[in-house]
Amino acid sequence: MDTDGGVSATLTTGNQEWEEPWILEHPVFKEMMSMEIADSAQVYAAFLVYMDLLEVRTWHEVQLHGSQELHLIYLRGLEKETHTPQVIVPTPVSISYSHERIQQMMKLDCASTDQSSSKEDQTNSCILLAILESDSTIVYYKLTNGFVIPDPPDMIEDIDNKKWRKKRLRRL
Repeated sequence: MDTDGGVSATLTTGNQEWEEPWILEHPVFKEMMSMEIADSAQVYAAFLVYMDLLEVRTWHEVQLHGSQELHLIYLRGLEKETHTPQVIVPTPVSISYSHERIQQMMKLDCASTDQSSSKEDQTNSCILLAILESDSTIVYYKLTNGFVIPDPPDMIEDIDNKKWRKKRLRRL
């Protein structure tokens, strides 16, 4: 079954097929398809992540972006109104990425931030990789460029606390 835009009502992502006609009529999905950057599986993943961020996680100012160079749709948004914008890269679980591809995505993040940001801010940039499973479960992984130093404990006296040390050892 084709719609006016020639998009099939059956979208295939990985080994699973979804028949969701309402998605085809959604204006954001139509906008994603009109970008003609990614395949239908990546567009479907991007749409579900977009809806999850807005409707479930209540993010603010979620915007669509596309990269012709990387052939993908990505999102930018604010987790909270006071936070800095984050780049979210939606992907179906069936797609694997090389280290080089992830590094290209990290550069995409740097290229999309304000030019006034310092070089130090760009080296500590991060993206959220939103992986969509065939049952529509979305797992978010925060990827950083290099190591990120963890925050110090909330209370200085916790450092000497035996329970804190045991908890810390369990995490490792």
